[in-house]
Amino acid sequence: MRYNGHLQYRIASSSADGDFDDDGMPIKAGSTDQWSGKVECFIKTNTHNVNGTTTDGKFTVQAYEVLAERDSVPADTGYVKLERGSKDLGEFEVQDLQEISLDRIKIIV
Repeated sequence: MRYNGHLQYRIASSSADGDFDDDGMPIKAGSTDQWSGKVECFIKTNTHNVNGTTTDGKFTVQAYEVLAERDSVPADTGYVKLERGSKDLGEFEVQDLQEISLDRIKIIV
């Protein structure tokens, strides 16, 4: 497979003491999450549109298809970071993850 970027997936780690820190204060959801190591992948741009607007300003609409080796990313992945070349594309919520062959998966963000 041809690669042009890297992805990292979010690893949700749970506290040994439940949802409270050592002082008994609640831990904010997601505050103990970590990112995996970099996984080689192929990133294809579906949408990159800088014309999004709101009352507060402008935003960029982005959508990507990512191909990766099947065993390199867990099937229950919820968020990924994408990097193509030396450019950080951002963090994205996984919209769909499908097996497209015996050894590859397609992730849509």
